[in-house]
Amino acid sequence: MIAYRHFIWDFDGMLFDSYPHTAHAAVNTLRDYGVEADLETMYWDLRISVGYARTKYGFTPEMMVKFYEYEHTLDMEPVTLPYEGIPALLARIKKEGGKNYLLTNRNEYAGVYLKKFGMAESFEELVDSTYGFPSKPDPTGMKYLAEKYRMEGDALMFGDRELDITAGLGGGADGCFFDEFNRVEKTEAKYVVHTIKELEDLLFGE
Repeated sequence: MIAYRHFIWDFDGMLFDSYPHTAHAAVNTLRDYGVEADLETMYWDLRISVGYARTKYGFTPEMMVKFYEYEHTLDMEPVTLPYEGIPALLARIKKEGGKNYLLTNRNEYAGVYLKKFGMAESFEELVDSTYGFPSKPDPTGMKYLAEKYRMEGDALMFGDRELDITAGLGGGADGCFFDEFNRVEKTEAKYVVHTIKELEDLLFGE
């Protein structure tokens, strides 16, 4: 396995292919309030961040409550699923002595999804928004994990956005950018992968 012991994972667009589900939740919410939005545009806006989409489309606090009602409906199509190969990869990392951690701007529903798909047992700790840390790219959550588990730089942060990489670097980890759509032109990440198979090959040298 690659020469790290601690592996910190983002949730959306890294462990789970969640953006299609979330985009429908956002578009459905706007429609409930009489606003039409393009689904594909919403998808890419959410890949920047929920906060970006919230500001762009003028979501009020009341609308955000409705949005999360849709988003937390686990059986709403398209259903949020882990990327193929991710559950087995996490389990393999743990089996071979690595430690997995979640660092997400999501709330506790990240843990709900991990438990639903039998993935929670592969993690040492799930750091979500209920911890009260500032959202990534702020490195506070990463620093918390690094100090608690004495990572001392022996850590790799995985994410699909530069804000994930920035948070990881700020807490002393190296970065691995999951560039699923070959859209990244510049990143501070040490590694860039485009598929889960590439990620597995990077970690295990196959």
